[in-house]
Amino acid sequence: MSTAEDVRGEDAASTAEDGWARLLRLLDEREIVLRTTGERLGYLAPAGAMDEEVTGLVRAHRDRLLTILTGAGKALSAAPAGVTQWRLHKAHGDAADPAVWNILQRITLRGPLEPGRLAAALTAVTERHESLRTRFVDTELGGLQQVLPNTPLDVPVEDLRGLAPAERDAALAAALEAEVGRPFDLTAPPLLRARLLRPAAQEWVLLLTIHHIALDGWSLATVLADLSALYRTGGPLPGEAGRMTDHACWERTVVNRASMAAAADHWAKTLGGASLSVDVPTDRPRPERRSGHGETAEFRIPAAVAEEIGRYAAARSTTASAVVVAGFARLLGSLSGSSEVLILLSNANRRRPVDEQVVGLLTSSMPILVPTRGESGFAGLVDRAAEAIASALDHSLMPFGLLVEPLRERGVPMPVGYPQIVLAVQSTPPITLDLPGLTVEIEDIPGHSARADCAFSLTPDADGYLGQVEYDADLFDPGTVRGWLDALVADLARQLEVPLA
Repeated sequence: MSTAEDVRGEDAASTAEDGWARLLRLLDEREIVLRTTGERLGYLAPAGAMDEEVTGLVRAHRDRLLTILTGAGKALSAAPAGVTQWRLHKAHGDAADPAVWNILQRITLRGPLEPGRLAAALTAVTERHESLRTRFVDTELGGLQQVLPNTPLDVPVEDLRGLAPAERDAALAAALEAEVGRPFDLTAPPLLRARLLRPAAQEWVLLLTIHHIALDGWSLATVLADLSALYRTGGPLPGEAGRMTDHACWERTVVNRASMAAAADHWAKTLGGASLSVDVPTDRPRPERRSGHGETAEFRIPAAVAEEIGRYAAARSTTASAVVVAGFARLLGSLSGSSEVLILLSNANRRRPVDEQVVGLLTSSMPILVPTRGESGFAGLVDRAAEAIASALDHSLMPFGLLVEPLRERGVPMPVGYPQIVLAVQSTPPITLDLPGLTVEIEDIPGHSARADCAFSLTPDADGYLGQVEYDADLFDPGTVRGWLDALVADLARQLEVPLA
């Protein structure tokens, strides 16, 4: 039998739950962003959003909010996940092969390396850059990033010096395959792994694997620069690093429902009349769901062609990216027969000076709709690409991936296989590692997975552009892709009137 006290307790609990549900609804409706630093609860809110009712509910449920935000006190700080981070969190969970999001660098070091000093420097890097020790969790308050305390990074050392050359090479290859194929648990940082192999007395191979949710191309340059400095000095670096939690909170105040609707309206008008599927012939029918199986091919745009790309861009008051996009548009047009194509162009998305010091996933993709041919020839295509890029940059605050469903709701025929063609023309700081007394070679190691039909990247170097394409192996054979790459380079050289040897 229930007593009067039981009834009052049940009523109080019911009232508390009603207040909690009301608070969650108001936080969402008013787009109020909550964050913590230690036990300090903070917020960012539109003017007038934090009225007496919301303030009272926050005070009444402060302990419950802090428990969720801090993971019951485990996190040093917490904030909403960045927009692109949370989209990648979902993609990681949905992927047939989550290791597709691993970024693996093979760093060959020759000289008197000190393994303990390197491990200490890597631990200091994870201390300095919070995103490397951040976990991502789905909660009643939405997707959160929680920064955990730093712990010494385990850097196992494997001595291969006693092996025969063939066995040593096999061990290195097996280590690479193991690292590139081993997925991360996004709830259990660090999101950086390091493994050190020693094939010779004065030769070391550092395998550095980082999840893409914690790192983009720009961030990789920052991480390696800081690793260089921390290995040299052994002490903390001057100044504070940028924080992904700060960026995400700022982002959530500008990427809101009103700006999403405005962006969807803009792109619906810009793209609405176009056929957005890039119908490149495939070697096999498209499966209903991506298996994630992919391969990678490398190619090179020679120095003479790369130099002419720069000169041609300058003469037309644009960037090398516009020339490259025009070249890709011609290739895709010749393959598909389409008169225009949609290319997703990667954007570093460092809009504010403070973002240049942030290690995290800020990169987003911009839709570039360009013709594949025109009466004005290649120059006209470059001009159209330049106009499309400039317009996309003006509207790049909103990550385009957020707009796929709103655009479909507005009648825009977004491809079923989105994303199809992705292009990155790297403009990040140089990817270098400078350790005293050591020569260093850095190699990006691709996996055996694909995130799109084709994802192309071009990185400038002393010999022109080093190109790489990650492609869906369920759709395309290696010979097919190689034929595209050869055709792309030959056509660019022909359009720019550069003879190929």
